[in-house]
Amino acid sequence: MRLLRLQLPIWAAVSGLLRPTVSLTPLTIAADCGPRARGIEVNNALVSGRRYASVKSQGQYKLKPKRTIPKKLGAKRTGDQYVIPGNILYKQRGTLWWPGENCIMGRDHTIHAMAAGYVKYYRDPARHPKRKYIGVVFNKDDVLPYAPHIERKRRLGMTAHPIVERPPQPEVSASGIPTTVVRAGIAAPGSSRKGPARVLRLRDDYSYREDNWRVGRLVKLAGVTKTKGGRGPRSSRRARFRSRRWRAEQELEARRRSSAAMEETEELDEWTKAAQRRAEEERQKKIQAQKDKKKKQAEQQAKARQAAIRRSAAKKEKASAQGR
Repeated sequence: MRLLRLQLPIWAAVSGLLRPTVSLTPLTIAADCGPRARGIEVNNALVSGRRYASVKSQGQYKLKPKRTIPKKLGAKRTGDQYVIPGNILYKQRGTLWWPGENCIMGRDHTIHAMAAGYVKYYRDPARHPKRKYIGVVFNKDDVLPYAPHIERKRRLGMTAHPIVERPPQPEVSASGIPTTVVRAGIAAPGSSRKGPARVLRLRDDYSYREDNWRVGRLVKLAGVTKTKGGRGPRSSRRARFRSRRWRAEQELEARRRSSAAMEETEELDEWTKAAQRRAEEERQKKIQAQKDKKKKQAEQQAKARQAAIRRSAAKKEKASAQGR
């Protein structure tokens, strides 16, 4: 189609050269209805540059000059309609309406709900004589504004109600098993003072168990933690090695005390004394060997540091000599 449009001027020039010089009127064309007359008419249309619409006008998609994009202002929720926190109640330009009970106003003067409840449109002369307010109440029958110094309603649908006491539990169940068993408390580690008594209650499966809040309290009193003492799963590697070394020292000290006590209570024979002396000598040799090894390692490290210092000094001297 576009190619044909581009060729229209060429067709017009060619038809102008071939067009006869006679002037035809509509009456003459109507009288002569032969093919020659129709060809002459087409040639005249091409020469005059007449163009017909090839695409329909899309006026339905055009925005009229006097119409703008709608702002969609006004009320979005009616009175006594249920809303949840964040719902838009009223969109406006300026402050035609003001936020009341359980409502807030955005920076574009849009009023939002802050709590789940029912919408109320009202006036409050005590706050302002002319302003109109939008509020949210928790009970649909409530009327805004509330009276001054009145008790406010609780949120989240909670209402005040008296606590019903549990009926007293019998000491013995229907099957003759006691419902409660009391045991002596447990002393905390490192302390001789015992904790509170343990109260075990009978369950539906005929087993005894403490209440959850009592178990948590016992754990707190006993000081049971994951990281206490450096032996928990979250303790560091240094803490674990320190704990292991401390246990080894405690075991060794206990052995020494026990051997000393045995020597004081009863006399040992010569073979036992010789074995103890030999074991002590071997222990001292091992300790001395460890000390010598550490000393030797320290000397080697010191020699290596001195050699590195000498090499760096020699490189500096060589570089300065070359620079001169």
